[in-house]
Amino acid sequence: MLENTLLTYISENYLGSDDEGFNADTPILELNIIDSGSLFDLVDLLRRETGASIPLNQVTPGNFASVRKMVDLVTRLQQH
Repeated sequence: MLENTLLTYISENYLGSDDEGFNADTPILELNIIDSGSLFDLVDLLRRETGASIPLNQVTPGNFASVRKMVDLVTRLQQH
């Protein structure tokens, strides 16, 4: 499941052992868990995992605010 893949990736690469309470609704940008460079790593991960092409104009703070928002973005893109 994409949500679990993202949670694991972010936890392992950006949180280390400090992932207590981390979930799909955790505000990863607001809490500075990822930075702008990491954002594009996540875009690439989403592309690799789902085959979805994410247009640059969709790489916004709102679409990457949390794991749930990223999953919602991919779902919307795949429906069109």
